[in-house]
Amino acid sequence: MFDSEVAAPEPKPAQVSPAPATPRPSGLPQRGGLPQRGGLPQRGGLPQRGGLPQRGGLPQRARWLLVALAALAVAALALSWSASASPRDLWSSDPVAREAARRIFFVLRPPRVVAALLVGANLAAAGAALQSAFRNSLAEPYLLGTSSGGALGAALALWLQLNTSDSTSPVGGWAGIGMVSLFAWAGALGASLLVSRLGHKSARSDGGGGLDRATLLLCGVALSSLLSALMSLVTVLSPNANLAQQLSFWLLGGLSEATWAHDAFLLISLLLGLMILLGSARDLNATLLGDEEAQALGVDARRLHRKLLLAASLMSATAVATAGLIGFVGLLAPHAMRQIFGRNARSVMPASALGGAILLGSCDALARSLWPPTEIPVGILTALLGVPLFLWLVRK
Repeated sequence: MFDSEVAAPEPKPAQVSPAPATPRPSGLPQRGGLPQRGGLPQRGGLPQRGGLPQRGGLPQRARWLLVALAALAVAALALSWSASASPRDLWSSDPVAREAARRIFFVLRPPRVVAALLVGANLAAAGAALQSAFRNSLAEPYLLGTSSGGALGAALALWLQLNTSDSTSPVGGWAGIGMVSLFAWAGALGASLLVSRLGHKSARSDGGGGLDRATLLLCGVALSSLLSALMSLVTVLSPNANLAQQLSFWLLGGLSEATWAHDAFLLISLLLGLMILLGSARDLNATLLGDEEAQALGVDARRLHRKLLLAASLMSATAVATAGLIGFVGLLAPHAMRQIFGRNARSVMPASALGGAILLGSCDALARSLWPPTEIPVGILTALLGVPLFLWLVRK
């Protein structure tokens, strides 16, 4: 007989519905790369961290146009704004007032305004170079002792009576410009190289090969104080009563003695410095990735630092030889321009020069007109603006 019990069919396996995909946190890396901090990567460059967003903002050309127009507006305002005379006096019926206005607006004012723009451009470009070289946002010629070294060199030239000009101006005449500026340049270069050597020495003692940037900044501040003390010592020991007044020009900073000869000297140093900086822009952009990545890309860090120090020393020494100690221009202008143009060195270096020209041109116009007839030293105004920003950067 056949078995009456029929085998039960095998049960089909239960279909398990897939679990819903867990959303990937925004902070985890996506497939194909790491998360982009500070914005999406830009074509042909690094992410623009710390700058304005590239999408939805003004085009690059529009930003350059606005900055250039601001510089032209500051120059026009500085030329025409005066507490002692008005441009309308040029057509006055009074011959005395007309002649005084013509002397102010055609003889005295133009070289001073051009000097203010060029001194600001030199200091700001030097500050941007030092900040890029040391990757320290607090680096600036005034803080690293470069400007104080240049001022001490100029003071020694004056003390030794190497200024052959008959004028009482500390930088008057072509011969005076040559000798005083040479001493100023030597002092600025010596101070910057000394600070750099101390940073390299500290790095080698710790087993590294680069710069100890924290030690470098501390050494720069200490050296700046030492050089200022030496300037005071020169003032005390000098038997020349006029020398003390001349040295006060370097300590406070001012543009009252600027001439067309100084402007030509400033323009040459600015062009040479920007040529060095723009020629090193590719290596500077590579250092934004880090020292090891930059070395893998073929960047010689020591050679790059020497080139940047040479350019910064040349520009800051020339500015000091013309205007004395004017601090914080190299700190304010590069930070403002990085907020507008990002961190690309090809844009930051010339933009910082324009920003420094705008800043110092405005401060000089205020110094001449804020408290007539007394002229406030322009270095006081830049310090009043720079110290709050410096404290804010330290807290940040």
